[in-house]
Amino acid sequence: MKHIFSSISLLLLLTVSLSSFAQDKKPVKSYIGITGGVSAPSGNFVKGDYDNDKSGFAGTGAAIGLTGVYYFKSGFGIGGLATYNGYGFKGAQQLADGYKEAFDVDSSTVKVDGSNHTLNILVGPYYAFPLGKKLSLDLRVLGGLVNASLAGNKVYLEDNTDATFGQKKSTASAFGFQAGAGLRYAIAPHLALLLNVDYFSSKPDFKVSNENRPVNAGRLITRYHESISGINGNLGVAYQF
Repeated sequence: MKHIFSSISLLLLLTVSLSSFAQDKKPVKSYIGITGGVSAPSGNFVKGDYDNDKSGFAGTGAAIGLTGVYYFKSGFGIGGLATYNGYGFKGAQQLADGYKEAFDVDSSTVKVDGSNHTLNILVGPYYAFPLGKKLSLDLRVLGGLVNASLAGNKVYLEDNTDATFGQKKSTASAFGFQAGAGLRYAIAPHLALLLNVDYFSSKPDFKVSNENRPVNAGRLITRYHESISGINGNLGVAYQF
């Protein structure tokens, strides 16, 4: 975490230095826009180790969102975004192999119930300045609500429906934050292209329910409290005003 804040501080210092060379001193335009791109989580959330209860079995996924900011004459602004980050589920075969060994059966199948994803509503301060007549740099630090979903699963042992059990999909909400930078290039008087990179993080506390588990053999998760963090990279289009 220290490295992240150090990087943000360096970026802010670079921004202030670059602003002294900006040729266009006109007020920065406010905007609303839509974005889409890649969300790449890290840490335990993406691990697929059957024997590690911290594994989240999430993968790199898509991020789509709505964003907007109102800038004051000083270059500071207030804005926010609403995004959906979908990570899917990876590792069903690893789970099946683990349950097969744990229950000492000849075969097992795991079917995924739901998906790993987050819905985010974040607000916070922005700072921007022109790098030229058409190019601007936007910096932001946002915080707010993250509603996360953790995929569940159903396990079938040797095609025996009486032996079917599973982990139910679950949801949890938590505070989350996002910090990053973006380039904005005007292609028309009121139309701009966006290129954004952000670090995101939240730590929802999932209470996980299980069904048909008379014994505690095999992997059994009743709580999942690990960070959902990583990097978002996206492109977008914005209406400037």
